[in-house]
Amino acid sequence: MSTRSQVWTWIASVGLVVPSFAAAQDRTERDVVELIVREGPQAAAIRAEAEVVRREQQVRLAYPNPSFTYSRESAGFTEFYQAEQTLPIFGVRHALSRAGVAATAAAEAERDVRLWALRSEAATAVARLVAEQKRLESTRAQFAEVERLIEILRTREREGEGSRFDRVRAEHELRDIRQAETVAAVGLAESRAVLAGMLPRDMPVPTIVGPSASPPSPAAPAIDSLMARATAARAELRALQQLGERATLEGEAARRARLPSPTVFGGVKRADDGSRRETGGVFGLNLSLPLFDTGGRESARWEAEHTRLGAERTAIESRVRSEIASASEVMALRQTALAREQEGTADELVQIAAVAYREGELGILELLDAVRTASRARIRTIDLQLDARLAQIALERALGETLWP
Repeated sequence: MSTRSQVWTWIASVGLVVPSFAAAQDRTERDVVELIVREGPQAAAIRAEAEVVRREQQVRLAYPNPSFTYSRESAGFTEFYQAEQTLPIFGVRHALSRAGVAATAAAEAERDVRLWALRSEAATAVARLVAEQKRLESTRAQFAEVERLIEILRTREREGEGSRFDRVRAEHELRDIRQAETVAAVGLAESRAVLAGMLPRDMPVPTIVGPSASPPSPAAPAIDSLMARATAARAELRALQQLGERATLEGEAARRARLPSPTVFGGVKRADDGSRRETGGVFGLNLSLPLFDTGGRESARWEAEHTRLGAERTAIESRVRSEIASASEVMALRQTALAREQEGTADELVQIAAVAYREGELGILELLDAVRTASRARIRTIDLQLDARLAQIALERALGETLWP
């Protein structure tokens, strides 16, 4: 086979070089995201905070401990053995229990808010890692193919069919590709470091399987439909609803807590009575009178909190609508750009240049330029796929639920 034919064979194979991770399948993108949300250290801390709130509310329901008092009078022998117990009546514990349920539900909703934000952050980190993997694989494939071309050019130079210029020019091109490979490797290392901080402790960062070609996803539903879904799905809105209910119940509990709380005490009294010592019982009742603090101030504070929560809910609904509209528009633009990029192929340019080079119509500069252009096109496609995926994640984050697998 002549060296020209060898070059033609090499060029024909360039178009078939597509980054592939099929042989290194470890985990899918969804698997890694679910692992982070389920077992990651940040997820564990978020869940622990909700448990703290639940325990705090349970503490409020504990009955006050009884107390025991002993006293003795020395001016004539008299001593008392006395026990006291405060009785929370007038529905105080029931009001606190209902407020605690609402507070716990609000804490769980806040937990869901943070877990959803963590899921979006993890999905973003995974998408970037997949793009860096593809970018490095594409650069390495280009490096290997140009290196193969250099070997062919060296053979041509030894046989007197090629020039030293062609070989040296290709070697300089190889150095540029090596630099690009270093940049891609650094990007992959940085992405792996970000993801490692989210994964369970001591778990190595897996090779993530991403689709070899990401077709544009179906268009998102209309804004009004998405807003209706967001109203039901956004955990922030659910948290505000629970916090508003808690504010109402806390105000009721504050009013009840200022009602008289009786403290019952009883015991035994021993005293000298002339020539002998008598023993008898003691019983009493102590009431706090709500003269100066009737609970009105605390109740008014919770009413003001309820009003604030209502205003915050309105602001969040407005922000959510804006986020959904913006994310939906950006996603449509990204998908259009990706579809437009996938309509053509840079491999055709390489094939045309290969034919022209084989027939002597183009030189090595034009051939290398075609190979470089094809490589840039592949990298551009990877970048557009990443942009489209990040737009999907942004829309899902604004919506509060997943739209795509």
